[in-house]
Amino acid sequence: MKKTILLSLLCANLFGFAENLNTFSAHFVQTVTDDKNTVIKYSGDIKAKRPDMAMWNYVQPVKKEIYIRNEDLVIIEPEIEQVIMKKVGNTIAFFEMLKNAKKVNDNLYKATYEKLKINIHVKANKIDSITYLDELENKVSIQFTNQVENKNIEDKVFKARIPADFDIVRQ
Repeated sequence: MKKTILLSLLCANLFGFAENLNTFSAHFVQTVTDDKNTVIKYSGDIKAKRPDMAMWNYVQPVKKEIYIRNEDLVIIEPEIEQVIMKKVGNTIAFFEMLKNAKKVNDNLYKATYEKLKINIHVKANKIDSITYLDELENKVSIQFTNQVENKNIEDKVFKARIPADFDIVRQ
C-alpha cells in the first residue's frame, strides 16, 4: 500500500521539471522486481494536471483507482468494495523538487524524493519511463506509452466517484 501511495504522489507531481507541461496522460506498465527476481506487473492509465491532480486507473492484475487532488488521496478498490481516504499534507511540495530535477543528458533527469533516487527517462522530448528502488529495495519501473501532453483535462476527471455501498476507511 505504501508503495502505491508513494508512486501516486511521485507521478502526480512528476511533470513539474518540464516547465511547459500542464497536463499529461498515458498508458503505463509498472514493473516491480524484488531481490529474488520475482516480478509483478501492473498496467493502466494515468492522467495528471498541474498543479497537483492525478488519477491512476489500474486495470491489471486488479482494478484500482487512485485519485490525488490537492492534499486529498482517495484509493478505490472495487474487488474488496473499499475506499481509503487520507490527507497527504505537504507531500505535494514534491512538485517543486522535481521542477529542479537535474538533467544528466538529453534522455535522463535525476531527482531525489525523501530517500528515493529517481531516474526520469525522456525520449523524443516526452517522459518515457521512471525507475527507482523503493523503500524495500524493490526495483520499480514505470514505462509510459501513448503519451499526450497539454491536452485539456477537465478537473472533474480527478474527482473520485465512490459507490454508496463501499466501506470507507479514513486514515
